[in-house]
Amino acid sequence: MFLFFLKQTAHALLLLILLLLLIRGFILEPGRVNGQSMERTYMDADLFLVNKYILFFRSPERGDIVQAADPITKQLVIKRVIGLPGERLSIHSGEVWIRHEDGTETLIEEPWLDPGEWTLSATNTEEVYMPIPDHAYFLMGDNRGRSADSRAYGAIHRSSIYGLAMKPPF
Repeated sequence: MFLFFLKQTAHALLLLILLLLLIRGFILEPGRVNGQSMERTYMDADLFLVNKYILFFRSPERGDIVQAADPITKQLVIKRVIGLPGERLSIHSGEVWIRHEDGTETLIEEPWLDPGEWTLSATNTEEVYMPIPDHAYFLMGDNRGRSADSRAYGAIHRSSIYGLAMKPPF
């Protein structure tokens, strides 16, 4: 009788472990902020959840906060999607603009930034970025002065974006 109980318990634990691995691998994974690049939205050491499932059904959108692999350090980071595939960005007067084919520009509204927050290019000058390649996204931290992001290492390929970062409900 005791052996039957142990066998049933082992099967239940194995099933639970497999279910948790499946959830963590394809649906939801916990994360912790490491650094100040997303301040005021996320503070250093804040917990967040990565929703991997949603990006099976839609592409990242401007304003989404995503978890991605930093192409230089290979560490997981969270950043905000600013530029979309095929767009051409420019930064001037401390703001991010989309440059259109006809030379006109449209300001990217960024209500998540602190009032007066300036965005500088990687070289701290006014700079026009090349078009963002297909299947790539331009990512930036909300704390622009303390963020290593696409301004330094370029657009991130979609395959390096793992999911949407969300604040946990607790």
